[in-house]
Amino acid sequence: MHKIYLSFLLVSATYAQSVNFDRILNLTLENNKDLKNQQLNLDLAKLNTKTIDAVSLGKLSVTEELSRTNHSGYVFNSKLSSREATFRDFGFAQQNEGMDVQPRDLNYPDARNNYNTKLIYEVPLFTGFKLSNQKDILELQEKANKIKYNLDKKELTIEVLKAYNSAVVAKDFVSALQKAKIAISQIVKSADAFHKEGLVTKIDVNEAKVYELNINSQLIEASNNFQLALAYLRFLSSDDSISDVEALENINSEISEKNLLYTQALENRDEIKMQDIQINATKKNIDIANSAYYPTVYSHLEYGFNDNTLTLDDEKDYYMALVGINLTLFDNTRDIEKQKSKIEYAKASLNSEKLKDAIKLELEKTTLNLETKEKILKEKIEAKNLAADVLEQSKLLYQNHLISMTTLLSQEANFRKNEALLIDARYEKSLALAKINLALGKNINKENKQ
Repeated sequence: MHKIYLSFLLVSATYAQSVNFDRILNLTLENNKDLKNQQLNLDLAKLNTKTIDAVSLGKLSVTEELSRTNHSGYVFNSKLSSREATFRDFGFAQQNEGMDVQPRDLNYPDARNNYNTKLIYEVPLFTGFKLSNQKDILELQEKANKIKYNLDKKELTIEVLKAYNSAVVAKDFVSALQKAKIAISQIVKSADAFHKEGLVTKIDVNEAKVYELNINSQLIEASNNFQLALAYLRFLSSDDSISDVEALENINSEISEKNLLYTQALENRDEIKMQDIQINATKKNIDIANSAYYPTVYSHLEYGFNDNTLTLDDEKDYYMALVGINLTLFDNTRDIEKQKSKIEYAKASLNSEKLKDAIKLELEKTTLNLETKEKILKEKIEAKNLAADVLEQSKLLYQNHLISMTTLLSQEANFRKNEALLIDARYEKSLALAKINLALGKNINKENKQ
């Protein structure tokens, strides 16, 4: 039985692991299904671009048509096509019967089979620059998909950072409460010893025990929150072996002048790049609307065989080469479509300016938020240190019977509160750092970590 239990522990230790932020991030980016879908969209965009090239090369097809009919027009045409028509087919055998006689051989022919085997090549020669402009738009869409992929990676990275640091904070709360449990256990023992010596009343002992029970319940809740945070990390990373996390992750961000930050954000933000692509795409749509004013030139090349049986006899072959030109002389919808394209271009330009204003505001908010969180963190560190000193002094005062158990427990609670606020302040600062990096359009990598 002990061997089985030992084997179970060894297996559990093998598959359980403590991870840092880099490990979680790499696993998440590798396994995330939304990013995989985005990658498939990139592949689709590339194929859409290749479609325009394929259209420009034209289409080659082989057609085999088999028919049987006694329709006089079709029969006569099939005989002509296979070069088998005779004067009898025109009705000349009855020419001595007068001009008004209906020729029987022409109007009532025997049913005939017809095989038409042909090779066809069709290619657009000139489309008024429509195909080239469509290709440019699809190439822009391909770039937009790549930028969207990078943007999604950045946003997912921030989500991973929040989830990872939340797990670290949850772990820190568990650790703090475990220390609190040990400390309050000592207070309970001390109160119980004093009570046995008659130095304190039973009320002191019970107060300490009530406080200990509350600490226990808080520890249970904190442990559950930690497990929930780990579960979310396992969900994000698709790694079920994650059982612990390491230190809090902070992303370094140098705060320079606001104008420099704004310039940096405009250069790096993927949203700006996507908006620029949108502007270029709407401008190309105007060019596509203009293509309706140009003539289109197309061609049709055909080579085949026509007979009453399947054949490749060169006596039955034919060819046809066609070049066509189509020019629309009047179509008022062309001007409407052009005006609509111009409006879309104007809207895209306005949206770009609106986005720049929003980024400027976002930078102001994130920089102010970071400055505030840094100041709060500094205050919380000092507050926790002072609360710790007060608690230690209160323990000495209680041991010397100078303060009540209520006062001691009040100072213990005050210290735990300040400890919790400090843990939360560290998390808030890490989140503020992440948000300003996102506002600046930066990638979170090893080069910009604190």
